[in-house]
Amino acid sequence: MNNQHIQLQQKVIHYRSEVAKYKQLLQLAETELKREQLRNHYLQKQLEQMDEYEQTIEKLEQQLLFYEVALEEEKKRKKEMKKEEIVRAHAYFAYAVMIPEEKEEHVTIVGDFVIENSGNTPLNDPIICLRLRPPDHAQLSGKFSFRQLQEEGGWTFAVDNWRQKIKEGEYWLKPIDETTLLPNEQLRFPSFELRVIQTVVVEGFVYFRQLKQGVSSFNHIVINK
Repeated sequence: MNNQHIQLQQKVIHYRSEVAKYKQLLQLAETELKREQLRNHYLQKQLEQMDEYEQTIEKLEQQLLFYEVALEEEKKRKKEMKKEEIVRAHAYFAYAVMIPEEKEEHVTIVGDFVIENSGNTPLNDPIICLRLRPPDHAQLSGKFSFRQLQEEGGWTFAVDNWRQKIKEGEYWLKPIDETTLLPNEQLRFPSFELRVIQTVVVEGFVYFRQLKQGVSSFNHIVINK
């Protein structure tokens, strides 16, 4: 072999080595490119997810603001309701009927007239009216005095012409002691007795300084005889 042939063989070997080297570099470059593409895809997904998170946060912040405003308004409404005075009362008869053994004997009613403050403000100076219809068909008795000298907790007549009112079948009574009925508090005209002679209806009414128009009782006593 001459020198030229040897040189050609060396160049072939060299260039084959260079080709192999650059193929390997190309393969590495392609691998890196794929990695970068995957990285870019991942980062793009992350950016999209971040956008979604930001949109969700914005919606949640709007909802939060809405409920904060609603809560403030509800607090204002409750405060205004507390400030608003509700003047209200109700009354009812709680009673038992004593049936005589003999038909000729009188029926007797024993019971309490119950008054309750169902509002949110105190009520002062209660007055009750128990009305018998017809007036002469029954006789009412109870723990009330003709004079304001009864023991604490008693009742007395609330009008000067009480005798005339009784003839008309109306018993106007008030507590002897100055009375204030607080919210949810009860007051009783206790242990009255009604001696029924003939068919009678008993109605109840209660008045306060704050309820001058009066409130009728939830129930009536009706005895047919």
